[in-house]
Amino acid sequence: MSTSIVVKNSDQTTTRLAIEDDKLVIQAVNDKSDTKTIDLEFIYGIDHHGDKVDIHTAVIQDPVTEKIEANANQTLTNIRPKDAKWILRTLHYQTDTAATATEASSSLSEFVTQLKAQVAPHHLTFPETEVIVVLNPSSGARQAESQWNTIVKPMLITAGFAESKLTKITTESDGKTRALVEALGQRILASTEAGKSAPIIISMGGDGTLHEVVNGLSDAAATTGAKGHFRLAVIPAGSGNAFALGLNIDSIEQATLKIIKGLEEKPFYYMDVKFGHSEKHDRQWHDHVEYDETKKPVRLLVVLSWGFHAQIVSKSRYLRYFMGNKRFSLVAMFLLTFLQQYEGEVVLKKATTYNKDDGGFDGPPHTMFLEKDDKFTYFVISKQHSLEKGFKIAPFASCLSDDMDVVILREADKDKLTEASMAAFQGGEHVKIPGVEYFKAKELLLRVEDKAEICLDGEIHNVPAKGVVHMKVEKSSTDKLAFTIFA
Repeated sequence: MSTSIVVKNSDQTTTRLAIEDDKLVIQAVNDKSDTKTIDLEFIYGIDHHGDKVDIHTAVIQDPVTEKIEANANQTLTNIRPKDAKWILRTLHYQTDTAATATEASSSLSEFVTQLKAQVAPHHLTFPETEVIVVLNPSSGARQAESQWNTIVKPMLITAGFAESKLTKITTESDGKTRALVEALGQRILASTEAGKSAPIIISMGGDGTLHEVVNGLSDAAATTGAKGHFRLAVIPAGSGNAFALGLNIDSIEQATLKIIKGLEEKPFYYMDVKFGHSEKHDRQWHDHVEYDETKKPVRLLVVLSWGFHAQIVSKSRYLRYFMGNKRFSLVAMFLLTFLQQYEGEVVLKKATTYNKDDGGFDGPPHTMFLEKDDKFTYFVISKQHSLEKGFKIAPFASCLSDDMDVVILREADKDKLTEASMAAFQGGEHVKIPGVEYFKAKELLLRVEDKAEICLDGEIHNVPAKGVVHMKVEKSSTDKLAFTIFA
């Protein structure tokens, strides 16, 4: 089968197209120095009609490095990295009429077949694949609806998905989305048990939307007990988009490419959360927790925080439509002026400690007790390395690993907290700073001394005095349910 073809481009100059080492090589026949390459991962669709072929690409423009170099002019309000720009572009070619029409058409057809197979190995299944997007029109800058109509949907259709099999579900307020998705999950499980192929479910919004989708689908699996497969994709249209960043996805276009390529669908890990309280006054308080069985299970994909970070989320939530992510820095600067400390106790199970000297985690895993002698300033438990682009709070965290990362500062003053926050924007360098404690654990219990606000995947919840939050890492896929993410 041919790996190259001579064609005419839109200005009628003769060009050779070749597939070499996962790249499409575009070379002017009369000037071999005029050569361009496009990674096949950036090609999302190929249209072939007779002697013409259109190649659709999504290419990153002006990429920026993740690590930001420190300089004297940077503050918490201007340190965030710029977003990379992605451009959708179509390349138009037609066969070279110097060859006979039959030979040219046949050769082009063979080349397109091979190119399609390498660009999207599963492209033949696309027309029959159902895609259901759960879209939050209020996420981030409220652009999700427009981005679905102008970017995601056209890219999927161009790749070969049938428009008739693309379904949109709009989220609802006041926690109703979780119930909506649970009903969707029940329908999917019933149809897959009957032998129908599993659809692709897209969460298009922020981390809060993804939280509702995963919890709703998990509720459906728990309620029905049915066997099945949930195929989940995330398209980042929110403010932080931490889960997507954890998969190294930082744009709408890149996320859509992941779906089209469909090369890796992996089980992921989340943090299962239970609430309770304990009045026990010794170190064994964690063995005497009375749990609140009336609360629905909570599965966290991103973060639980308490103290300074939770207060940033709490105080900035009403500013998101006016200021974007800059609101976090503005509120942080305000809270630094009136810095508070928070009293509580923590038990880490199967835990290891970050070694600042060698950059690893010291083992073997064991149980650790963080007593309440020193109050907590900053307390974050994360399954993602970044809570927003550039802010690498837990640099070794991953949704594909079976542990959670815990980052703590105790009795920190304004200068220490500012130093650590700025260093987190330098590729996670804060974990090397004295006073910053960094752990990995598979299970954790937090008991707060006083009534407190905690952040659960961006939502604020109240915990009473002596209230306990119990977290344990769980795998999405079980013996009965395959729950995977496009990674």
